[in-house]
Amino acid sequence: MTLPADIALAQARRLLEAAPPWPAVGDDALALAWALKDLCYEAWGSEPARAARAADALRALFEAGVAPAQSQEIEALRDLTAGIALTTQGRMREAVGSFDHAQAGFRAAGQPDIAAQTQVPKIMALSMLGRHDEAAACGARTQRELVALGNLAAASRVSLNLGAAHLRRDQYAESARHCREAAVLFARIGDARQSILADIGTADALAALGDFDEALRIYARARMRADHRQLGVPLALVDESIALVELARGRYREALAGLESARRRYEALALPQHLAIAEKQLADAYLELRLLPEALALFDTAVAKFQALEMPDEQAWAQAQRGRAEALLGRAGADASFAAAAALFVTQGNAVGQAAVALARAELALSAGNADAALTLAEQAVAGFTQAGQTDGRSRAEVVHAQALVRAGRFAQAGAGFDATLARARELRQVAVQVRCLTGRGLVAQAAGDTASATAAFDAAIELFEDQRSALPDDDIRSAFLTEHLRSYQERLRIALAGGVAAEVLAQLDRFRARALDERLADAPAHSPANAGDDDLQALRTRLNWLHRRAGRLLEEAADSTASNVEILRIEHALLERARRHRLTTPALVGEAVEHFSVATLQHALGDTDALLEYGVLDDELFACVVTRSQVRLLRHLARWPDVLEAVQAARFQIDTLRHGAAPVRRHLPVLHARTQARLVQLHALVWAPLADDLCACSRVLVVPHAQLGLVPFAALTDGQAALGERIELAVAPSARIALRGLRHPPVRPLRGVALGESSHLSHTAREATFIASLFNDGSAFVGEQASLDVLQAQAPGADVLHLACHAQFRSDNPRFSALQLSDGALTVERAESLGLKPCTVVLSACDTGVTALGSGDEMVGLVRAFMVAGASRVLASLWPVDDEVTVAFMARFYAALVRGQSAAAALRGAQVATACDHPHPHFWAAFTLYGGW
Repeated sequence: MTLPADIALAQARRLLEAAPPWPAVGDDALALAWALKDLCYEAWGSEPARAARAADALRALFEAGVAPAQSQEIEALRDLTAGIALTTQGRMREAVGSFDHAQAGFRAAGQPDIAAQTQVPKIMALSMLGRHDEAAACGARTQRELVALGNLAAASRVSLNLGAAHLRRDQYAESARHCREAAVLFARIGDARQSILADIGTADALAALGDFDEALRIYARARMRADHRQLGVPLALVDESIALVELARGRYREALAGLESARRRYEALALPQHLAIAEKQLADAYLELRLLPEALALFDTAVAKFQALEMPDEQAWAQAQRGRAEALLGRAGADASFAAAAALFVTQGNAVGQAAVALARAELALSAGNADAALTLAEQAVAGFTQAGQTDGRSRAEVVHAQALVRAGRFAQAGAGFDATLARARELRQVAVQVRCLTGRGLVAQAAGDTASATAAFDAAIELFEDQRSALPDDDIRSAFLTEHLRSYQERLRIALAGGVAAEVLAQLDRFRARALDERLADAPAHSPANAGDDDLQALRTRLNWLHRRAGRLLEEAADSTASNVEILRIEHALLERARRHRLTTPALVGEAVEHFSVATLQHALGDTDALLEYGVLDDELFACVVTRSQVRLLRHLARWPDVLEAVQAARFQIDTLRHGAAPVRRHLPVLHARTQARLVQLHALVWAPLADDLCACSRVLVVPHAQLGLVPFAALTDGQAALGERIELAVAPSARIALRGLRHPPVRPLRGVALGESSHLSHTAREATFIASLFNDGSAFVGEQASLDVLQAQAPGADVLHLACHAQFRSDNPRFSALQLSDGALTVERAESLGLKPCTVVLSACDTGVTALGSGDEMVGLVRAFMVAGASRVLASLWPVDDEVTVAFMARFYAALVRGQSAAAALRGAQVATACDHPHPHFWAAFTLYGGW
């Protein structure tokens, strides 16, 4: 007697809940096998792991031994469910074999309908393998059989799979036709899950064709239906698809969040092929935002994964994108990556892919100044994208074509191209394309001498770009993205310089400086430990700390630490990427609005003898804006920037002759001092002497340096008679807007002092920290083992002055892991940002704490910036390694003045002048610079 279907299904469910080995079931085996097949199909789109478990149970059922009369049918069911499980695991070639074996088994058992159904999932498996012609033939053949058999439900699944296969070949109109047909049929027979998948497929095709609004409407409906039924795979597909539309429109925050959400869903569902695709798409977004090393690392991984999973279409796209990343990084492998991608696209007959490679090569030719090659390649790309109806690619190719026309001097044609593309981009709401078109229009107008139109175009481009950029979830992403879009800012600055209005020049010069820092400081003030809820992130931090301590021990023992150092770099990369992805899915904090910068407001914040000096460079010309309470002055042509760079390098070379201590060269100190003074005189003549008349009445100057000028000890610059630090109080800020913020938020009164001295490696730090704490009425010193990360985290938020005396390391290869070494590990930039400080004064009494990775138009990343992000108002840091004994005396002088009520700048000047009397070489007295304000 055959087991009733409902009882068999209940028994199959119980079987899946039990742990193997599963018991033999005797005569009920066939009914149970069909029930397990149904459970496998049921879980396929929502719980792939459960589908695989059903396949395992069915295999175990067959291997346990079944009646000969049932053997053939159960074996076919085993092969069918094995094929389903293999597809979820990304093993498509094996899945195809299983489906064919299942088909043969059902045909032999006289069951043509289920035999035909085994070929439905085979269509997608073949497509994933890049065997598109076979997939199309299989689909057409299977659909005819199913229609003849009257199985419209299975025939509809064929339409859905054919739609997905056409989409993978970038045949969007055909894909939309098949998916719409499937959606209607599934709705008619009441198959909700397949209907949702058909909707998603239809929307994907419409999005590729540029009908974003209709696609988003369909996605929203599909998400609501999938969420109602808790269907994991459709929900991940919707997240991914909406994110790709947002990426095409330049809504990067939403795109990044959606891609990361989809990636996490695929990871939880254990779908390797979908997970690999999501990782590659996240890399695409990183590439757009110019997080180039991070994007390249993901593309490298994606290429290997797609090759292992036998997914040639995706492998080709990853190769093409890897080539773009390599080209932008100046790597030699770009041509090889493009060639590999092009070969795969030709093999697959993918015209859109071939157009994408042509576009990437056009961008590379344009960056190399080869306008003719760029024009030819861009025309090929436009034609390929247009023929396929791929709107996003067509728009990007048309922009590059117009840019090449500008480079070739064909401005009228370029202007017409930018205008046409801009109109379509506005209709499609492609913000990134609009920004590039507006910048192009500005360049065309500039070439025609139409300053008013150029100004309007550049301003419009900047305004649109700022909207994009301010919405990004992470300040390192904001900084990277800015470097790609500096042209509009630079050209607006050029127009302002030509106009000669000093206040306008300053406003334009400061418009793109330290923007990410300014926006970060405006974020909500909740400085909880970064990503505290992410256990994996905390585990990575713990592991990294342990590795650093181990590497330190190996160094002390003169043992080989190569393996530890390689592991440290790997963990650092993983930690930053994990933290970034955590932020992608974290709701945006609503902080205070970023204030509009006003030169008049800055002037009002300055005292009668104060000045702000901001340097700028354009076309190798060093210029400066000097702001006082009464006026703003523009001083042009101070020096050639290459000459300044050479002078900075020469001065730092002389100072660094004492980098490893004065003892080995003590008898040569007079000569070394003279040489250093000569270089500082030369540098003074280039960057300060031309401003002397405008600054002669000032007793305090706040300097906003440009690029390598941030390495200059301005207090040590001298005209040969006296150093600047003898005459005026000096401080440094990364931008005028940050300087204004500092003037408006002075440090709190220094009532409570907290000093940490890590003395296991530097014996003087315990004495230094103890003495400094004793100067405060409410002072606390933590030395030796007490100078730990936990103590710092607990004590720092209550400090008015925070003093850290320890060893430090600047990491030029990865500035976010520059660190202060405390007793139990490294306080990195990444960790220091979450300390949650009040507007205090922080003193970093260690080597190289003010050294930074120089940014391109934005702020510089390092320890100073980290403490400002944490909430500090002023940070005192060093530009080179400091002498231990001299620093103890220097700090005693500095703090004696600070606790008497002097400003940090005045206390610093006094300590510098007094120390210079005993130790005239600037190495001893000019290392420390004050950041943030006076």
